[in-house]
Amino acid sequence: MEKRLLVEQPGELAITDRPYELLLKTGYRKDNLNWNEAGGSVNILSELKWENLKIAQICAAARLNFYSDWSLRGTFAYGSIQSGSNQDSDYNGNNRTLEFSRSNNKGGGKVRDGSIGLGRTLNLPNYVGENSLSVTPLVGLSIHQQNLTMTEGFQTLPATGSFPGLNSSYDAKWQGPWVGIDALLESGGDWSLTATGEYHWADYSAHANWNLRPEFSHPVSFIHTTKGQGILLAMEATYHVSKDWRVGFSVEVQQMSTGAGIDQTFFSDGTVGYYSLNGVNWESTSYNLGIVYQF
Repeated sequence: MEKRLLVEQPGELAITDRPYELLLKTGYRKDNLNWNEAGGSVNILSELKWENLKIAQICAAARLNFYSDWSLRGTFAYGSIQSGSNQDSDYNGNNRTLEFSRSNNKGGGKVRDGSIGLGRTLNLPNYVGENSLSVTPLVGLSIHQQNLTMTEGFQTLPATGSFPGLNSSYDAKWQGPWVGIDALLESGGDWSLTATGEYHWADYSAHANWNLRPEFSHPVSFIHTTKGQGILLAMEATYHVSKDWRVGFSVEVQQMSTGAGIDQTFFSDGTVGYYSLNGVNWESTSYNLGIVYQF
């Protein structure tokens, strides 16, 4: 394990001899997102699901270590959905009964994520052997966007089959603060292991364009607003290939859900309707290979 030298003068910024870290990683990600809403006397009138969204993702991250035990880290990720499915169901009875319409379509689109966090590292003393363990409590802000599409329409109920022209979109955004902790275990050799846990609060909003519904306004057919919360868990193992370079493998799981909210629907005649959004659920799992440069 390489030791970092501290350079500090009274009243000056204390930094390590190599305070900057840059990371680039790429990998595979799988997402699911669903929402449903009430209408009239039916507690679930309409339900939308995007499932098995297989995403090619690239992520860039940076970390600044300063005042000897403080760190500021930021990440940005972009992903393109390579394949996936969408289901749009409508019901005339409570609890998903008397389904009268269902289409099974192609799901697609892109995803973007950004996060920034500030924390102070605590080195735990008297750890067994040559290993060292440190924990960093953090606070931060994050934003997650899913720009989802529905294309290649196929009506399964009633079973009329393919229909042309479907090109609808649902653009979702989760943004808000989080608190978390990083735990870093460094061996006496070249390996290190980082475990991360974060709890997120989010303001949720989404804009949709249902392009085949002439009774709706376009390009904004309806807006969803509500509040949610969720967790992020991650594990990363890295290996020092040289003084400045490391390679690593990471796994990350994130789950977010909301409470009840508002569906504000805009009609083509200029009127606006308000409906009850029951909730939104999003889950994501990613596997990434990365390289880190420290200087």
